[in-house]
Amino acid sequence: MQWAAGRPAAVAKRGELRSAQWASQWGGGMEEQIYLLFDIGGTSVKYAAGDGAGQLWDPGSFKTPESGMEELLARMAEVYRRFEGRRNICGAAVSCPGAVDGTSGVIHGSSAVPYIHEIPFRDMVSRALGGLSVLIENDARCFAMGEMWLGEAAGAGHFSTIAIGSGIGGAMVHDRQVLYGANLCCGEVSNFPLGGQRPDGTREVWSDYTPVNLAKRYSCQFDVEINGKQLFELAEQGDETAAIYLDQFYYYTALGCVLIQFSFDPEIIVLGGGVSEREDLARRIEEKVDDILCPGQNFSFLKPKLVRSRNNNRSNLRGALFALLQRVEEETNEGISV
Repeated sequence: MQWAAGRPAAVAKRGELRSAQWASQWGGGMEEQIYLLFDIGGTSVKYAAGDGAGQLWDPGSFKTPESGMEELLARMAEVYRRFEGRRNICGAAVSCPGAVDGTSGVIHGSSAVPYIHEIPFRDMVSRALGGLSVLIENDARCFAMGEMWLGEAAGAGHFSTIAIGSGIGGAMVHDRQVLYGANLCCGEVSNFPLGGQRPDGTREVWSDYTPVNLAKRYSCQFDVEINGKQLFELAEQGDETAAIYLDQFYYYTALGCVLIQFSFDPEIIVLGGGVSEREDLARRIEEKVDDILCPGQNFSFLKPKLVRSRNNNRSNLRGALFALLQRVEEETNEGISV
C-alpha cells in the first residue's frame, strides 16, 4: 500500500493531532510510530526521523546528486539503512519539487531536479527503502503544512508561504486547508513573469531572482564560482555588484509578495528557505514593499504582512510528516468504520 497525498483532508485545527485516539487504535503511544523523512531540493537533500508530535531526530543532509535517479535512490537507501537498525521505521514521506500527483506517485512539471519527473517516483523510492509505504508531497505545500502545524502560521486560517531556495516555492492555505488547484499548481509563484527578457528571448520569472540564481549570474560575470550565501557575504564586505544583485532579490521578492497579497489577500505570508535564517530578511523586503506601494498609489493600503520562519529550514520535513500522519489517521479511521 502506498499513501497518496493528492488532496489531504482538512488539517487538524491549530495542528493538534488526535494522539490519544491514535494511541488507542494502534495499541501503543504515538511515540512508538517513527517515520523517515526526506526533503529533496535543488542543492541538497535533507533527512530526519520524526514522530507524531513533530519531533525530529538525527537530522542530516547530502548534496543532491547530479548524475540522476539511480544515485539519489542509493543515497536515500544509505540513510534508511543507518536508521533501520536504531529506530522502528513505520513509513516514509518525501517533500519534493514539481507538480506532485500523490495518487499515481508521479511528479509532473519541472524543477531544479529534472530526473525525478515523469517516472514512477514514489514506487522507486519505496523499493529503495526496503518496501516502506511512502507518501510524496510538493515541497512548497510541505513547508506550508509545517508552518501551520508547528510554526509561524499556527494561529492563521488564511495564509500564504514562500520558500526561497533554487526557486520560489509557493503555497496557499484557506480555512487551514492547503489548496491544490485544477492542475496541482495552486501557488506555483516561481513562474510569475517578472523582470525582463532572457538572452534567448524568453521571459524572466520570479525564480530567476533568488540568491542562488543571482549568484550564478555573478559567477558568470566574474568567472568565479560562488553560491547564494557567498553572494550575501560579498555584499557585506562592500562588493557593489553583489549588493546590486541582492537589491534585485529584495525588490522582486517584494513585488511577488505584493502580487500574492492582491490576488489571495492572506493574513500573513511566511518566508522560508535557507535565506530565512537571515534576521533582517523580512525588514529588507518590507522596505522594497514600501517603495512599490508608495503613498498615493492605488491600493497602497494593502500591504502584505511578512513573517520569517524560525524553524531552521526544517518545516519541509515537518510538513511531509504532517501529511503522512494525516494519511495514516484517515486510513485508520476508515478501517475502524468498516
